[in-house]
Formats: sequence, C-alpha cells, structure tokens
Amino acid sequence: MFACLVYVITVPFPDASTATGLLKDVLDKKRLRVLAYGTPADKPDWKQDGNYEVDPPVGFWPEYMVAFMAKFRAKYGNDIQLERVWRKAGGTDMVLNGTIHMTEPYYIYETLHDGALKKWSHKFSCIIMGYEQQFFSKRRAKVLTDAVTSDAQCAAALKTCEDKQLMNRITTREELNSKLESGGNVKMGFLSQANFLSVQSMLSTKVEPVIFLSTPQLYEAVVNGSVRAALISGVPDKTNFTVFSTDVISPRAFQTMPGDRSVDLLKALDAVIVRTHNAGELLAAATANPPFQAVEVHTCRADNPSAVPFPAASTATGLLKDVLDSKKLRVLASGTPGNYPDWAQDGNYKATPMTGFWPDYMEFFMTRFRAEYGSDIVLERVWQTGTAGTEMVLNGTVHMTEPYYIYESLYMDLPKKWSHEFSCVVMGYQQNFFALKPAMDFTAAGPTCDYQLAACQGHGCANEWAQCTCTCTGACTETLWNTAQISAARSHQATFLLAGAVALAVEALLH
Repeated sequence: MFACLVYVITVPFPDASTATGLLKDVLDKKRLRVLAYGTPADKPDWKQDGNYEVDPPVGFWPEYMVAFMAKFRAKYGNDIQLERVWRKAGGTDMVLNGTIHMTEPYYIYETLHDGALKKWSHKFSCIIMGYEQQFFSKRRAKVLTDAVTSDAQCAAALKTCEDKQLMNRITTREELNSKLESGGNVKMGFLSQANFLSVQSMLSTKVEPVIFLSTPQLYEAVVNGSVRAALISGVPDKTNFTVFSTDVISPRAFQTMPGDRSVDLLKALDAVIVRTHNAGELLAAATANPPFQAVEVHTCRADNPSAVPFPAASTATGLLKDVLDSKKLRVLASGTPGNYPDWAQDGNYKATPMTGFWPDYMEFFMTRFRAEYGSDIVLERVWQTGTAGTEMVLNGTVHMTEPYYIYESLYMDLPKKWSHEFSCVVMGYQQNFFALKPAMDFTAAGPTCDYQLAACQGHGCANEWAQCTCTCTGACTETLWNTAQISAARSHQATFLLAGAVALAVEALLH
C-alpha cells in the first residue's frame, strides 16, 4: 500500500542541527526508546512474524527494525541505540506523554484507545505494510480425463503435456521473478515510467521496462510474446490472461485542511465511513459496477460503529459548523464544468445521473450524513484541476476532497500527509500484473486424443482461451482466496504498503 511515495528524494530527513521535540531528545540522549509488547521476563514468540525470546530477535519485524535503524543511524549517527521498552499495559500512556518516543511498527493502526479511534489520540508514520486476511475452504483435486478415446498411452501423454503448460503459467509475483531470473524474455510492459518505478523494488533487477501508449497495445504485447508480463491498475482481461496482485495498495480517503477547524468534520467523516464499511456498502457499490474491485483497507475499526460517534450538531465547530449553517457540503472534484471525467466503472460524471463506483459510494455517504445532520444538506461538487482546488481545501473554502483523491501523492513536493488531514481510509486500489494464460483445453483441435495431443505439443490448432474440462476425485486440499480486506497497520507475506524505511525514519519522530 502506498501511504507515502517512496521516491527518497521527496522525503528528506529533518536536519539534526535544527531538530525539535522527540527527535531532538533522541539525538541528545543517543537513544531511541520504542514501545514493545511484552515484559522483560515474557517476551513474545510470534514465529516468522517475530521471535523476541532469542538474542538477537529473529523474524520479519526484528529484521525490519534492523533495516530501519541502519537508515536512521546513517543519517543521525552510528552511536544511537534502539531501546525496546517492554510493556503489556501502561505503555500507550508513556508514548502519549513522550517518555517513550514511539511504538514498534507492528502495533495495530485501527484499534481503539480509551474507547475512541486511535487516529484521534495518536500520530502515525507512513504505513509500513499490512496484513491481508484470507478466507479458506476445501477444494477437490482435479483429474484430467480423456472422454473421447480409451487410448491410455495418448491420454497419459496429453496429461504430461498439459502439466508442462501449467508449469509455464505465471500466477504470482514470486513465479514472475523466478522466470525473469532464469533468463529468456526479461521485458515487461507498462503504461508509464512512473508505473514501472512504483513496483521496481519488488521485481527482478533483470527487468527491462517497455512503455506502451494504450491498454490494447499492452495486451497485444503480452499475447505476441514481446513482453513476458505487464502491469495495469484495475482488472485485466481474465479470459486471456493470468492476473496476480503486485501486493501494492493505493489507499483513498477524504482530505481536509489541517488544524482545529477540520476536527469535527473529520470525526463526522470517520463516523460515516465506519458505518458504510460495517453495512457492506463499499461492497454494494463495487458489485453494482463490474468489473470494479475495491480492497477494504481498515485504518478505523468497523465492527462497532457506536465506538465512532458523530459530533453533536449543537456543538459543532469549524468546517462542520459551516456545513450545517450553510446546508451545503462543498467537495473538491477533479474536472471542469465543461469537461467532467468519464472513468467508466470507476465513475462516469458525464452521465445524468452520474454512474460508477464513486458516485454510488457518495450516495451511500450522503444518505448517512443527512440522516445525522439533516435531509436538506446539499452535496456541491466544486470542479477544479491543478493546484487551485487543493489550495481551496487547505484554506477551507472547499470543505474536503472527493474520496478518490490519492492518499500518497505529493503537495509542494512533499508527502500530502504533512500538509493535509485524512479521514479513515475508504478503500484501496490494487495494481495487478498479468501474463499470458497457457492453453489448457484442446478439444477444439479434434474429437480424439491424437488431435488434442498434437495441438498441445504445438503441432495442431486449439482454442487457447478455453478452460480445462475436469472431473473430481474424492481427494481434497485447502485453497485460499483474498478477503480483499487489509488491516492497514502492519504482512509476513508482505503485502507491501510502499513506505520505505527512509520515509518512516523521517516520520516516526516528527510529532
């Protein structure tokens, strides 16, 4: 997930000579105090996530912190020590009063503190990574059968050929990198250099990026073999291609001006978002607009909406009071009155009424907002392109952005999280790799096994996009599929939320 762009030059370290607050305290004492879960006599063993019972600790989180400290020390001095302060209770108060500088990065983003969202009592660094939850069930093992001929030798050869086809299939990032490392075609297709840079760190160093001008050109290049695989945002054609996640999520949220004026409005936004998540309205909006896919990214707990109350209208302040007094919620929208965007299933703002995921989501949003604050409140989209709209949000003349604005983008060449305030994350976009799907059904080549075997071995014709016909045995194995839900705080399988250790080092002590 991108919570901050990872182009290092855009996220500078604060200068040690002018450091203030917690960072100055760290540099003066040469010690970074970090809240760790456990006690000195009862340190946790979370297996591959982190085993702190051994010395030195091993696992994902200890190794990440080694990398983090290497970056931090390279900037501020090799003599800075990492001190883990072990607490099972009371540690949060020590973080909030500054006696401990920060938590370990594995602490959960979306949990509550004193019965309220943590985002209202804590400051957060760029997100490091997220844990992806999985559903699982049983599946039956597939056995290919030859329904046309009893020739066992041919049927066995056809099965062997089909197995080889499966071996050449690319369905994961790990398989893609393995193929690239093994040689052969190392070219990959992208629609822009920026798209390549966004995933470069997770690909083999042997990749040669090829930039294409359109999605059809990208598809054609994969089909004709001029590139081994390609990247696209959204959902490629699953009929012709294997599609697998980059494990990169781009979160989307409402954005407002910083400061006290935005506090009540942000709390109202969070209250609505939590309720839309809890009621399944994100899924409803996505289902109504195929092939749109939304990844649920939870930075606020949605299981108990009563823990996220609306601010009372009678005591509303700042931007929320302005909305209630004017009966108008002014929202920055990308476009101009004469040139509304058409993003197909994402959102067609040229249509009357508007269609697509984002317009549908805003209908759910406004229904809940009006139910709390009045059915006479009007949603006014303020259409702008360029920086003028952002400046209107930052000075409060526009109350907030539409939720589709990119969380991790820059403003004035710095991460937006340093100049804006954000609501709970609404959802995330997932970028996908795709590769050519191997032919697996050769029945179109002819009615007998001989014809089908010839087609599989490249000596005949086949309907290369059809699916394999199978029968089932009684044997069962487990299969997994994504819930499309990310706990956006911390993945031993590393669903990388692209915020590097450098960006984290900058952010961890700024507040």
